[in-house]
Amino acid sequence: MSRSALPTPAPIAKPNAAPRPKPAPVSIDPIRLLRQNAFGIISTFVIGAVLGVILNYVFLYTYQVWSGSVYLQIRNQLKDAQALNAEDMGSEESVIRMAQTEVGRMLSRDNIQRALAMEDVQKTVWSQQSKFREENNIFNIDEATTELEEDLRGSHRRGTQIFVLSWRTHNPEDVPVVLNAVANTYVNQVRQNEDNRFATILRVYEANQKKLDDQIASKKLEIQNFVKERNMTSLNESTSENSRALEKLRDGIAQTTSDLSVAQSRQRQAEAKSTGAEGASDEDLREVDNDSVMQNLNRDLEETSHRYEGATRQFKSQHAEVLQLKAAKDSIEKQVKESRKRILDRNQLTELRSAANAVQSLETLLIRQQEDFAKNSLLGEDFTSNMAELGTLREQLDQAEEQRKVVSQTINDVNLARLREEAQRVEVFQRAIKPREITFPQLKFMIPGTAIILSGFYIVILFVREILDQRVKYPSDLLGLPGKILAVIPDIIDDPSKPKRAELIVFENPQSMTAESFRQSNALINKGLATVGAKVIVVMSPMPNSGTTTMVINLGACDASLGRKTLIVGANLRRPGLEKALGVNPLLPGLGDILNGQNPNEVVSDMGSGLFLIGAGTPSNRSFQLINTDKMDAFLDWCHQNFDRVYLDAPPSVVAGEGLVLANKSDASIMVVRAWQDQKGLVSKLAYQLADTKSNFIGTMLNRPKNTAGGYFKKNAEAIAEYATQTTAFQLPAAAQKNETDDSNQGPKPTTA
Repeated sequence: MSRSALPTPAPIAKPNAAPRPKPAPVSIDPIRLLRQNAFGIISTFVIGAVLGVILNYVFLYTYQVWSGSVYLQIRNQLKDAQALNAEDMGSEESVIRMAQTEVGRMLSRDNIQRALAMEDVQKTVWSQQSKFREENNIFNIDEATTELEEDLRGSHRRGTQIFVLSWRTHNPEDVPVVLNAVANTYVNQVRQNEDNRFATILRVYEANQKKLDDQIASKKLEIQNFVKERNMTSLNESTSENSRALEKLRDGIAQTTSDLSVAQSRQRQAEAKSTGAEGASDEDLREVDNDSVMQNLNRDLEETSHRYEGATRQFKSQHAEVLQLKAAKDSIEKQVKESRKRILDRNQLTELRSAANAVQSLETLLIRQQEDFAKNSLLGEDFTSNMAELGTLREQLDQAEEQRKVVSQTINDVNLARLREEAQRVEVFQRAIKPREITFPQLKFMIPGTAIILSGFYIVILFVREILDQRVKYPSDLLGLPGKILAVIPDIIDDPSKPKRAELIVFENPQSMTAESFRQSNALINKGLATVGAKVIVVMSPMPNSGTTTMVINLGACDASLGRKTLIVGANLRRPGLEKALGVNPLLPGLGDILNGQNPNEVVSDMGSGLFLIGAGTPSNRSFQLINTDKMDAFLDWCHQNFDRVYLDAPPSVVAGEGLVLANKSDASIMVVRAWQDQKGLVSKLAYQLADTKSNFIGTMLNRPKNTAGGYFKKNAEAIAEYATQTTAFQLPAAAQKNETDDSNQGPKPTTA
């Protein structure tokens, strides 16, 4: 049939290709890997346990190892030599750091060499080894030290101030000798270092003490010479006398100044009275009245006044006696007045002269007192300066003596601390003794140890092999590829229903787990095809024997069971397999004959239930070169017109190039990957090639993975199988089941359409 005789179907629109995802990294499911190899791991563990028993007795007679330990303690240090108890060392971090430091010192090469120089160590069996002996049987300390540096082990017991020195050897008598020698050498060296430290400290303080003694003697001599040179023999008496004299002069100056001020005031007042600027005071008048002349005159005046008054009362005013007495009274009053003035002037002059003399006398006295005070003050300043300098010398002497007391007390404290037991920073807490039990071998360690090592080595090999194995084994290996994972079709040996073959399992064992897997994958395929309206699907694999023929038959059966008119085509003209899987005569006409001009309607075979078959054709007409021609296009056009779904069983891409040609001519493509066979690189290459063709790459079907242990769908498969046994759709009457079984044994009965 020519292509021009058939109508051309509408082109299938291919969605925009998504960018290629990055390849998924190598992922390993450790639980699944261990469960898959559980028997091998258990067997290896048992073999290791048996080997451990054998090795235990072999080493018991050929390689015994004895070990021992010596325990040392870091003492709490004294903060003060007078303290009754030593203080705690501080934080845990400080203790750990100090313990690690002590361990490092104990394991130092110098300490080990000093220990190996001891005679007892050189008599041990360990030291008699030939590698430690030179010519003339001389012990090589350097070689032995190098080995001990590697064999000795030091550690700190966390939460304590104890650190441990351990060692292993083949002779039990050598263990305490070597360990105690190293520990004792270290402790002795620590004590010697402590003694040297104390001695150094004492030398420093004793030198300081001698220096202070010299300084004290020198300062005392300087004070004595100073006192002698300045004639300061009686310092306290001189100081008191000088102070009293200055105080007396100071009081005299103050008194004289006060008296002078009063005298000057009296002088100014007397001058004012003498000039008439100021009148006489009552006191001046009283003083005048107290004068004897004035008293006589006043008495005469009083007497005359009494007589006058008596006469006036007795006689008339013009009486001679009255007049005489009146004249006498007036005369006396005049004398009183004149005498008062004369005495007052005399007294004022006398007061003025007295005040002037007093001022002059006080001024002279004040000048003399001030001169004496200045002279004594100068002497006091010199004395004070000398006393201050002397005080400085004495203060320096006191400071030196105080420092000497401190130094002397420190020397006493150092000597006391040196004698106290707490001064020893490290001590042997428990000496090493001869081991009572052998360290190696021990049956309780050899059996589990050997078993764990051997099984662990086996597990490591499993993981390394898993990493290096580039085959596709699990669905997770397909996650980085374009398209979906359409199905995981288990091996029929893992199917709980135990079917006999997989090629016709949807027909023969519809209740099986494998058949259910095909139905589920067919649903995903139909969903992907519905978006693009595809009918023709090419099914191909990277390598031969991947199971494309089984996939084509069962997917076609699933579509046919849904009422679709489905055609399966044997497009593998090099090595056809559809006819053999269906039990059909492989010599019947097929695709090769159609490509050579035969009518497809004469070639197609009805398999029943809506499933049709076109095989590869007669051997003479299987020209696979014709697939990439217009005749193949015309055949695919005929398929579009006459069928709802068409599956092309294509050859593997590695051995045949026509598979990709069919992908470019089909509506959609599916890749079948055989688990534990196809390489990841080849699968990835084919997936991207199919994604780049004109067909729509739907996804990948993983065929026959191992799900006996650790498979992620194992429990689902068991649930499917259990559910199927209770599904009434698969339960037929006995006669029908017998007839169906007979038919399935004979295979589908093809009829020519």
